[in-house]
Amino acid sequence: MQKNDDISIRYLMREMDPSEEIEFEREIMIDENLLIEVESLRKTYQKLRKLPLREAPPDLVNKIASDAIKARREQIKRSNRWTSFMSRSVAAAAVAILIISTTIYFSNGQAYTQTDTIQTTGTTTETIDPWVDRSNMLHFAGTSIQADNPQPIQLEVDQSFSKLKLINSETGYTPSSRKIVLTSSSR
Repeated sequence: MQKNDDISIRYLMREMDPSEEIEFEREIMIDENLLIEVESLRKTYQKLRKLPLREAPPDLVNKIASDAIKARREQIKRSNRWTSFMSRSVAAAAVAILIISTTIYFSNGQAYTQTDTIQTTGTTTETIDPWVDRSNMLHFAGTSIQADNPQPIQLEVDQSFSKLKLINSETGYTPSSRKIVLTSSSR
């Protein structure tokens, strides 16, 4: 059945939306062949509606019903096979992922719990120091080479350090650790 036939039948059976119906009626006004087709289908439909309804023979009804039941059972069997196959595949994949991830997890865990030593020739063992993040430390640039600084720079460094004042019990601050804290003061 062509698309026009399908649309024509939908129009005759009143299965179209009102907006589709209006659009189709515009097409009918433009295309005479479509108008002839719709009128021909309308006449056929009216003749079919006048025919008396008859019941199908019971043998035919039983045959169609049994064929439909067989087809449905076979469809269910195929669906069950597919579902069973997919569920087994998913379960196998989940088990494989679990085993692999567990192996990776525990192998990495052992690597971190072992002592960090390197054997160079089999006779000596060198201990590796752990990595320390020193990115948040305060560094004073140029203070370690004060002797090599020219006189004006050295004078400036000495003046800037003379402005620093030790915070202690005189200022009312008691540090919880034994670190020396220096700060600038205008006193």
